[in-house]
Amino acid sequence: MRYASEGDWVKVTTGSLVIMKGKMNRGGIYILEGSTVMGTVAISQSLNEGDNKIELWHRMLGQMTEKGMLVLSKQRLPSGEANGKIRFCEACIKGKHHKVKFGTGQHTGKEIVEYVYSDMWGPAPVKSQGGCSYFVTFIDDYSRKVWLYFLNMKDVVFGKLKE
Repeated sequence: MRYASEGDWVKVTTGSLVIMKGKMNRGGIYILEGSTVMGTVAISQSLNEGDNKIELWHRMLGQMTEKGMLVLSKQRLPSGEANGKIRFCEACIKGKHHKVKFGTGQHTGKEIVEYVYSDMWGPAPVKSQGGCSYFVTFIDDYSRKVWLYFLNMKDVVFGKLKE
């Protein structure tokens, strides 16, 4: 693949086929004109009303942090002023969601098998040598003893709990 620029225009080609072309906006960013020939997606960012250059660079560099932007700015890598504060970025918030940890249990067993935790896993992509595709664990809250059972079918879990 090759690209060539003429004035405000850039053209990306492979052989004699023009894959995409774009025009430079006032922020120095090429904006894709039309769609790509190859059917892949191309994304470009432009400076919106009220945005500062750090927000544009933040988006173009994959949601880079302010600290990372400061390091680049000291090395004069982004063209123009690219340091300062990044306002609220919805993409960063959505991309940095974390799984919520389980809360501490309210139940504490006072004797053996008064309170039992259970978890089942399966089906496994490959059966075990014994032909099992599932397993179930039972953990006694009081003694912390663990029972592990390998299962052929998941409908036998209740029988293993009684056992």
